[in-house]
This record gives sequence, structure tokens and C-alpha cells, in this order.
Amino acid sequence: MSILIFLIILSALVIVHELGHLLAAKYFGIRVDEFGLGYPPRAKKMFSWRGTDFTLNWLPFGGFVKIFGENMAESNNLEVELPSNSFQAKSRGIQAWVLFAGVFFNFLFAWMLLAIVHHSLSQGLFTAFNFTFETVRALFHVTLSNVIGPVGIVGIVGEVSKLGFSYVLTFTALISINLCLINLLPFPALDGGRLLFVGIETLTRRPIPPRIFNALNSAGFALLILLMILITTRDIRNLFKSLT
Repeated sequence: MSILIFLIILSALVIVHELGHLLAAKYFGIRVDEFGLGYPPRAKKMFSWRGTDFTLNWLPFGGFVKIFGENMAESNNLEVELPSNSFQAKSRGIQAWVLFAGVFFNFLFAWMLLAIVHHSLSQGLFTAFNFTFETVRALFHVTLSNVIGPVGIVGIVGEVSKLGFSYVLTFTALISINLCLINLLPFPALDGGRLLFVGIETLTRRPIPPRIFNALNSAGFALLILLMILITTRDIRNLFKSLT
């Protein structure tokens, strides 16, 4: 049951995040090719909305959005004029808004959950600000030994769920704020890293070469995967220690 609750929480947080990117891109006239529930391979196409395919995928957690032109590999030749509905063809300000929309929606989601718990929008916002402040302060003191991965979170979810539904909502809001802030870190492969690149391009008034952009993103993604493997391995080891 703890694993199921964790997957529901994780899926909700990822889908809300990607929905932010989707709606912002649509608002600024950027083509969005697909919004997927779960991860590929694709199970079926559910429907289309304003040129975007909404799909159901076989890995039943999380989600993703495919924004046209967001991947620099799609625009390797900087001399070719990009379509006006491409992400790369938009101004740096619009690109920043689309990238920021995901973390903004995570914060809004946390606010709404806390408002439900407290039966008040103002109290929900106040609690969300308190959580954000405390999370920022904690991030400056965190070490690798303090970080837990999915296995560790499953254990916490199990304990929280015993306390009641309102505690599950509060815990989900806290995780949403954590994801919001972590995603803003200026690290390649995160939204914060993309925002950093947009800032650099704004200052230099020239695009970062796709070769460099893709290399940095690939390296950042590989480091994140390695970190997740190390943390998960440690969490599993700790779990077995607690059972013996």
C-alpha cells in the first residue's frame, strides 16, 4: 500500500509540473507535440487538444511533455530559421517563463493541498511560504547522508499514511515544494540549469552551441542518475539493516 501511495504522489507531482510547462507553452504559441501520462512505450493515444496528443504510456508513473524545439538537437544548424512556433524561436523571456512554469505549478499545487488541509486559501499560502523558507534553509545544511531516495520516501509515506489523509496531503505538499526548489538549482538537466543557459544567452546575446548544450545536459543527467543509484543503494542497505 505504501508503494502505491508513493506512486500516486509521484505521478501527481510530475504531471502537475509538466502541465505547467504545457499550459505556458500553449499560452505563448509554442507547439506541443505530446503530453504523456506515464512513460513510454506508448500504450494508446487518448485524444488530441489544440494540436497536442494526450497519450497513455505503459510505465504507470509520472509524465512528460514534448515541446517543439526545446531539444537543441532539433535545431543543430543555427543558420536555419526556426519556425515561429518553436521553443527556440521565442524570446529568452518567453523561454524562461515556459521553463519556470513547471516549478511554479508545483508551488501552486502545494498551496492548494495545504489550503484543503487548513480549509483556507490564506492559511494554505502562509503554510506554503513557511515550508518554502524552512526548505531553503535546510538545503544550505544538507549533506549526502541526509538525502533519501524513493525507497526511503516509501517508508515515510507508510508512516504518514497511518496518521490520516490530511497528513498525506501535507507530506505531498512538502515534497512538491522540495521538488520545486531542487528543480530551480542551476544544474544541467534541471529547469534551473536551463534557466541558467537562457540567462547566459541573454547576457551574451548569442545562443549556446547545441553541441555544448547537449553535452552539458547529458553529463548532468548522467550525474543525477548516478546520484540516484547511490542514494537508492544506501536506502536499500539501511532497510535491510533495520530488518535484521
